[in-house]
Amino acid sequence: MSDTESRLPDAAATPSPARMSPQVVRAGFDVPFEPFAFVRDGVPDGMMIELVRVLIERTGRACEMVPMHLPDCEPALEAGRVDALAFKGVTTERLSRMDFSDPLIVSGGATFTRAGLAPSTQLSDFQGARAITTRDGPFWRLLEREYPAITLSHGETYEACLDAVVAGEADLAVLNLQAGTWIARQAHPGRFELPTAPCSPLTVAFCMVKGRHPALLHDINRALAAARADGTWQAIHDRWLA
Repeated sequence: MSDTESRLPDAAATPSPARMSPQVVRAGFDVPFEPFAFVRDGVPDGMMIELVRVLIERTGRACEMVPMHLPDCEPALEAGRVDALAFKGVTTERLSRMDFSDPLIVSGGATFTRAGLAPSTQLSDFQGARAITTRDGPFWRLLEREYPAITLSHGETYEACLDAVVAGEADLAVLNLQAGTWIARQAHPGRFELPTAPCSPLTVAFCMVKGRHPALLHDINRALAAARADGTWQAIHDRWLA
């Protein structure tokens, strides 16, 4: 994954278009975030990449997926270097700045605990413990605001957070349920008590800067409703998560 990250384009160097082309949607996404999104042999792939590409194409537009580092995603969106983010957690803070589609999936934060520490869907069970998460993700703010008795530290990536738990530098990582489970199974098989449910449910949706592209948002929602009705959404979901 580090090789992929090193080849990511510099979002700051991408020219800012005056307005979105009605024919091409540049959708940014952060990597690595398996199984939702990743880059393999230079090609974007993953559950959300597949789903959002289908939705955009069903609106009659072409789609260009733009991988970037997590801290670059929201600044690139706000500056107009991408037209949308393929998927993002819907939070109160983001709702003040972004327009979101209908839900792509309901996900959420989950706890990945070191050996010997019982998993729980209640963050209050970890008072006094050492938790790690990414500062740019939604769970940092949640932990900082509502669980001050949990000692909080910052990991650059999900892999780094899980590595810190394995190394004994943290007692648990608080990460997206699906992405954290996928990465833990790949990187540290058998080393974690894997969660089965989120401790903090979070809706994930396609998003744009507030008020910037209302017609695109309308068309995405229509395409999403059709994909759910004709079984496309379920087929993509099951192919990646079943």
